[in-house]
Amino acid sequence: MITADEFLRPCLDRGFNFFTGTPCSYLKPIINYVIDHEEYRFVDAVNEGDAVAMASGFTIGGGRAVVMFQNSGLGNAVNPLTSLAYTFRIPLLVIVTLRGEPGGEKDEPQHELMGLITTRLLDTMQIKWSYFPDENRKVADLLDRAEEYFDAESRPYALVMRKKDVDRYDLVKKSQPGKFEFHVNHRDQFLLPCESRHSRKEALREIQSAAGKETIVVASTGYNGRELHDLEDRENQFYMVGSMGCAAALGFGLSLARHERRIIVVDGDGALLMRTGNLATVGFHQPQNLIHVLLDNEAHDSTGGQLTVSRGISFAAAAKAFGYKHVISTDRLVVFREVMNSRLLDQGPVFVHFKIRKGATGELGRPHLQPFQVKERLMMFLGQKAEVVA
Repeated sequence: MITADEFLRPCLDRGFNFFTGTPCSYLKPIINYVIDHEEYRFVDAVNEGDAVAMASGFTIGGGRAVVMFQNSGLGNAVNPLTSLAYTFRIPLLVIVTLRGEPGGEKDEPQHELMGLITTRLLDTMQIKWSYFPDENRKVADLLDRAEEYFDAESRPYALVMRKKDVDRYDLVKKSQPGKFEFHVNHRDQFLLPCESRHSRKEALREIQSAAGKETIVVASTGYNGRELHDLEDRENQFYMVGSMGCAAALGFGLSLARHERRIIVVDGDGALLMRTGNLATVGFHQPQNLIHVLLDNEAHDSTGGQLTVSRGISFAAAAKAFGYKHVISTDRLVVFREVMNSRLLDQGPVFVHFKIRKGATGELGRPHLQPFQVKERLMMFLGQKAEVVA
């Protein structure tokens, strides 16, 4: 057994000062210690997949991140681990607890199967792993091994934590709820019939114009990224593939790492509905440099135009309830343009909901760069390594 600081201090020496994930009783000493010590930052994620995306964004921003969750939630993280972290070659330190360990102490019945297959599942996902260190003398060597893997493969490395690997550490600090001020008394204002709404390309053109060459633009998987690329490929643009619904979490991670940069996340209605909990995380932490733009055509355009359920939803009301500082919802291009070029965007987090029509304009190409090259280009654009801002 080791103490939390015997693991965390060597992590800090290697630059790992951002931690995110979901709680587990095995992880309690690590999470509590991080919360209690201001040289670290812990962001509680609403689910394990969002934690992976958030940590990925922070890493792309130049920081180093640790993701933590129990193995029962490993399934929630499979998508972003395989289609985001693997595909874009993002080095993350992942701690997975081994609830239901075969031959271990009796655990709750829901952990039985995952306990049997946790390490096999990591092997299947081609994630290199080791058991979490249970002796102080093993910590440095294990972290060095992970570092060597990061340098060679630039992909996640997992530590499988067993019960009683880390000694008890009781939380001293108690988190305080955020205090939100809503500056906009808003209701949805849709005036145009669906077929008369503006196109995605028109909206993306306004976003590119507002972003210029300095603001980072994160486009969700599917037509958002492909049409943005077709309009003009820029080094400050990041085109997500796979990891559907994770754009806001990745953009939030970026906003924490690069607080001096404005971050625009371009989301889709189907994607946002898949991981709506991202809104709660953003609303609670109030990143001033994050603008979340939802292009809502009430359909899964890139997979055949099947309808989503967004027609019956007020995304603006949801964003406002989750704590976004400013919320705008419209289907008029002149209003969208005015908002995207207003000083309102300096007072984030801002949620801009723009109703568009279905369909893409013409034959869409795909980025000429591989996903990991898009990531590396953005990191080069950002230049230097970032520090955690509490």
